Order: sequence, then structure tokens, then C-alpha cells
Amino acid sequence: LLRVQRAGEAALAELSLRGHEYGLLALLENGPVARQHELGAVLGMDRTTTAKVVRSLVGRGLVVRHPAPGDSRALVLALTPEGDRLRAAAAAVLERCDDEFLAPLPTGEREHLHATLRRLAR
Repeated sequence: LLRVQRAGEAALAELSLRGHEYGLLALLENGPVARQHELGAVLGMDRTTTAKVVRSLVGRGLVVRHPAPGDSRALVLALTPEGDRLRAAAAAVLERCDDEFLAPLPTGEREHLHATLRRLAR
């Protein structure tokens, strides 16, 4: 597993992304999110680290922050078009890393492994 993790980190680095940055972009894929600390919690980051990652992504033009409708104190995070393009590119690169790592397994075993990992991740 360490081998695939390192391959994924190297692939993301080629896109100038770190794992936590990609994680936040991926979580924003389905639309804006209002509570950045909840995003961080999903990824196992504390509030300070989450704030740093969000600032970095905002500074790079990959994420925007704007007031939440009905609550001017809360900020909504959303992907920019460039952030979504980079997220998609990173997802494709990581999928190729997974495919290379799992290549020795027959298709049925891969599907079983993915199903098992999804159950464990809940």
C-alpha cells in the first residue's frame, strides 16, 4: 500500500498538488460546501491545517469563497473552472496509479477489493 501511496503522491506533485489539496478539491466536486472545518474533518485535518489548505487553493485560483445565503458569517467554498479541471486531471492520474497497482489482480478480485474498501471507509 505504501508503494501506491507514494506513486499517487508523486503523480499529484507533477500537477503541483498535495494529497490534502486534492482531497478538498474532490470533496467540492459535487457543489459548494459551507463549512470548511467539516471538509477538513472528513480528511482528518484540524481547523488550522484546513484553513491553510483552503487559503492555498484560493490563492491559486482553484477555489473561491463567498458568503453563504442566509448567513453572512459563514463562507461557502466552491471550485473554480480551473480548480475543477485540475481536480479531474488529478482524479484521472490517481486512477491510473490504482490501475497499475492492481494490474496483477483479475477484474473480479479488483471489484471485490473496491467494494470491501468502500464498506470500511463508511
